[in-house]
Amino acid sequence: MFGKILVLWQPGFPTVGSEPMDRAVLARALDGMNASFVDLKGLKAAGALDHADLLVLPYGSAAPVDAWSAIEHYLHSGGNLLIVGGQPLQVPVVQAGENFEQLRAQNSYAGEVGFRNTYEVPVAAGAQFKWRDGYALGAAPKIRARKFFAVEGHLDGLGYMADKDGLLVAAPVIVDDHVEGAMSGSRIVALDIEPEAGYWGSDDGIALMRTAAHYAAQGAVSLNVETLFATLRPGELPVITAHVREPRSSGSGAGELKVTLNSEQGSVDSVTVAVAHPAAGDVAIPFHKALSPGFYTVTATYGEAGQFRAYYQNGFWVEDASAIATGERVTANGDFLARDGAPYFPVGTNYFSTEGNGWDFSGPRNAAVWEHDFAEMEQHGVTFVRTGVWMHFGRFTQETAGGGANERFLRNVEAFMLCAQRHHIVVNFTLFAMSPRAGDREWGEQEGTLPNPYLDAEALKEEQAYARSVVERFKDAPFVTWDLINEPSFSNPRVIFKGNVPNGDGVEVAAWHKWLREKYSGDLRALADAWSLSVVKLGSFDDIPLPAQADLSGERYGNSREIRALDYNLFAQDMFSNWVKKMVVMIRSTGSTQLINVGQDEGGVTDRVLNQFYGGAGVSFTTNHTYWQDDALLWDSIAAKRPGLANITGETGFQPVWYPDGTWRYNEFTGLGLTLRKWALGFAAGSSGAVQWDWAREADFGMKRSDGSSKTWENQMRALGEFAKKAAPAATSLIESEVAIVLPQSLQLSVENHVALEAQQNAVRALYGYARSQAYAVGEYQIELLGHPKLILLPAPMGMTEKAWQGILDRVKAGATLLVTGPFDGDAHLHATGRAQALGISYSNVPLTIREQLVKFPWREERVSFGGMKTTTLTQGELADGTGWMEKKIGSGRILFSPVPLELSDDLEVVGSAYEYALKAADVAPVYSTALTDPGILIAPTVFPKATMYVITSESNQGQVTFTDVRSGKTFRGMLDPGSAAIVLVGTNGNLNASWNWSAQ
Repeated sequence: MFGKILVLWQPGFPTVGSEPMDRAVLARALDGMNASFVDLKGLKAAGALDHADLLVLPYGSAAPVDAWSAIEHYLHSGGNLLIVGGQPLQVPVVQAGENFEQLRAQNSYAGEVGFRNTYEVPVAAGAQFKWRDGYALGAAPKIRARKFFAVEGHLDGLGYMADKDGLLVAAPVIVDDHVEGAMSGSRIVALDIEPEAGYWGSDDGIALMRTAAHYAAQGAVSLNVETLFATLRPGELPVITAHVREPRSSGSGAGELKVTLNSEQGSVDSVTVAVAHPAAGDVAIPFHKALSPGFYTVTATYGEAGQFRAYYQNGFWVEDASAIATGERVTANGDFLARDGAPYFPVGTNYFSTEGNGWDFSGPRNAAVWEHDFAEMEQHGVTFVRTGVWMHFGRFTQETAGGGANERFLRNVEAFMLCAQRHHIVVNFTLFAMSPRAGDREWGEQEGTLPNPYLDAEALKEEQAYARSVVERFKDAPFVTWDLINEPSFSNPRVIFKGNVPNGDGVEVAAWHKWLREKYSGDLRALADAWSLSVVKLGSFDDIPLPAQADLSGERYGNSREIRALDYNLFAQDMFSNWVKKMVVMIRSTGSTQLINVGQDEGGVTDRVLNQFYGGAGVSFTTNHTYWQDDALLWDSIAAKRPGLANITGETGFQPVWYPDGTWRYNEFTGLGLTLRKWALGFAAGSSGAVQWDWAREADFGMKRSDGSSKTWENQMRALGEFAKKAAPAATSLIESEVAIVLPQSLQLSVENHVALEAQQNAVRALYGYARSQAYAVGEYQIELLGHPKLILLPAPMGMTEKAWQGILDRVKAGATLLVTGPFDGDAHLHATGRAQALGISYSNVPLTIREQLVKFPWREERVSFGGMKTTTLTQGELADGTGWMEKKIGSGRILFSPVPLELSDDLEVVGSAYEYALKAADVAPVYSTALTDPGILIAPTVFPKATMYVITSESNQGQVTFTDVRSGKTFRGMLDPGSAAIVLVGTNGNLNASWNWSAQ
C-alpha cells in the first residue's frame, strides 16, 4: 500500500519536549510500511521527497530549519507529515558545525502549516484515550504522558482524552487535512504530548505511532453529508447528498460509501453506494422509507480497498410545525427575566455550530452537531443561547416572493430551535448584525452612497419582510426571544464600531432637517445660538448639512463645527429608537408576545446608540457585550442597565492580544481571570446574567479548542449555571440603591466623549473600591427614571439640559443630597445658563491649568493632581472666595460642590474620600462593611427582598476577602485568586444560600 515513507534520522539532533527514542523503536512502529531513514543532507537532496507518502519527524517540538525549504515544498506538493511528540514545530533547530542549536520557542514554522498557538493543558488522572467518534482506527492504546498540549489553528482532533464524565479534555492526536489551498492534498498528523519515560517503546506507544503513521500517509480527504432540509414534515422524504473530496486521488480507483439512517430507537435503513470519482464525488443517498416524528441521524463511512478513510454524521428532525410551540416561556419581570413565571438568571453563550460553516442558517447545516452540542451545553449549565444572522440576509431571501427567508433557511432554524427546546435552552435569535443590511453583496462592493438602512423606506420594507417571515414562523415558540440587531452603529453601513457616522443619503438629510426643526421648535435663532453661529450663516433649517466625520471627533483647535456632534448623536439616538419601535410594532403585528432586545456592545455605554435611550423604545431587556474594553467592567454593567429594565452581559470573554511579533498573550489560562471577572460582573449592579462569545472551536474566546476538546471553562460555566439556578429564586424584585449616578450624556455625546467616560468610570471605581458603597445609573436624558435616591452623584458634567437639571433639583428640594464636581452651569452645548448663580453658588469657569492643587475639604486637606493633557483641555470652577468646597442647602436637601472636577483627577482615593463624606451627609445606609483598604478588591452588592448577592472581583495581587453583610450581621471570609472573581448569595438570616468560585474560610 505504501510507496515510500521517509523518517528524518539525524545523529545529534535534539528531541525537544518529548522523550528521545531509539531508531529501533521507530523501525518497529513502521514495520511493513516501506520506511527509510534519512539524515538532513539526504532530506535536502533533490527529489528525496518526490512520491513519498509520508515524512516522519520524530524529534518532538523541534523544527529542522536546515531542511525546512524541502519540507515546505513537499507539503505544498500535497505531501504528508507525522510529528511525533512535543508541540509541533515550535522550537527551531539549526546546525552549527557538528552541533545543533535550539533557538527560542516561536511560531515561525508552525504558523507556516496553520498551527497558530500552543500551550499545556491539564488532564486529570483516570482520563482515557479514545479515537474520534466513528473513526475505525482499531483498538485505542493507552496514553501515558507527563504533559498534554493544545495546538490552536487549522486542525482537528483525531484522538482524545476523555474524563470520567466523557468530556473531551485534550487531543493527544491532531490532524490537519488540507483539502484545498496551497497545501491541497496534504495531511499533517501530530502526537502533541510529552510522554512518560519509555512510552514510545512500549506496546501502546508503538501502536499509537503506527496507527498515526498509517492514517497520515493516506493524505487529505473530506467527507460531508448534506441534508436539503434539517427539519422534515411527517410524510416528507429526506433529500441527502454525500460529498467526497480527495485531492490526491488519481481518479482510477473507486471508493465505497456506507450510509445508515438511524432513529433514536435504532437503525431504520442503510445503503452502500460506490464513489466513482473520489477526487470530487457527489452522491445522492436514496432513502425512501416513511419516517415517524423524532430525531434522526445519518452516518456515513467512506473507505477504499477495504481501508477506512473518513466518517461523517448529520441529522434531521421529523416534526409537525406545531412542535415548536412548547417549552418554558421567557418573560420580563421588571429588572429581571422570568422563565415559566419563576425568576431567571441566564447563563449561556453565543452559538451557531462547532462546525465552521458560517454565522447564519442559509446553507447546508448539521443538526446532529446541534443536538450533540446542546446536550453538552445542558450538562454544563447553559440555559441561554444567542444565535441568528451575522451575514447579509439577501443570500437567503432573493428567490422568495415577498422577500421572506427561503424554506431551507427556516427549516434549518427550526431544527436548531427543536434541539434547544429538547435541552431546555432559551434561544435569543438575532435578526441583523452591525447594520440592517439588504442585498447579497458586501457594502464595500457597491459604489456610491448606499440606501440608509434605518431611514430609507424601501430598505425598511426589505428588512421587515425578511424579519417578519422568521418571526411569523416561530412566534409561538415560548422559549424564543428576538434580538433585533447585533452591535449596531448609526447610520453609515460602511463605517461601523466608530461612533455614529452619517450615511449622507437624501433620506437622512431630510430627516436631519426635520429633527433639527422639531428640536429647536422651528426657531433658527435658538439653533444658531447653540452652535455659536449667526442666523445668516445658517440660512434655513433645510440648508444645514449633515456633519462631516471630522466634525464628530475632537481636535485642539481649528474646527468650530465640532459643536454639532451633540446634535447629530442625539439625532442618531432618536432615529435608531424609531427604527427599534417600527421593528417592535412589526413583531407584535405577527401575534408574537416574545421578548425583544437589541444586542449592543460597549457602544451602548460609550459612543454609539446607547442602551439608556433605546431602552425606552419598546425592548423587553438590554444587553452589553463586554468584549473589547477590559478595565471598567463594573461600570459597564451599571451604565448599561436602565432602571426597571433587565440587562444581560452578553458576548463576553477576552479578545485576542498579540505581542509585536505575533506571539499570543492570552490563552484559556492566561485569559482565565479576565473571563471569570466578565462572567461574574454580568450579575452585578442588578444585571441578570452572562453570555460567553462563543460555543465554537475557536482559538481565542471559543468554549472549544481548535481540536474539538473542551477548554477548562466548560466546567466553570457549569458551576456558574448551577449557581444561577440556586440564586434566581431570590430575584423577585430589586431593592434599588440609595445612591444614583446621573450620567452626563450631553458631554458624553459631544466631542468630549472621552472626558465624560473617564469621569463616569472613575466615579464607579471610587464609589465601589474606596467608599465601599453602590449605585444605579440614570441617563441625563432619562431623568424621569431618577427615582428617590438619598445621594445623587453628578461626575464632572460641565453642562446638561435644563430638564435634567430641574429633575435633579426637584429631588434635592425633596431631601436628597447632590454631589456635583466641576462646572455644572452649562447647557447641553456647554454654554452658560446662570443656574448656579440662581442657587447662590457663585463661581466662574476658568481653564484648569494647575497640575497640583492643594484643596482643603471638610474631611481633610488633599492634594488633587491633573496629569497628561488635562491642564491643556479641562475647565474648572473657581469660587469667589477661592475655597475648594461649598455646601448649599436647597429645600429639604443640599448640594455639595467641588469646583474642580474630582473624577477627572489622577487620585481616586481623593474621590473616594469625597464620596465617603457625601454618603454620611446623605445618611446612606451601608449594605456591607469591611476593613479592606485594597481598591483592587471590588465588592458589588445587589439587594433583593430576602437576600443580597455579592459579586466580588479581584484586580489585586492580594487574595484575602472579609466582609460583613449588614442586614444579617454575618461575616464572610474567603480567598480569591488574583485577577479572579466570585459570587455569593446571602440570605437575610445570614445563610450562604448559593456561591460560585468562592473559597470560604
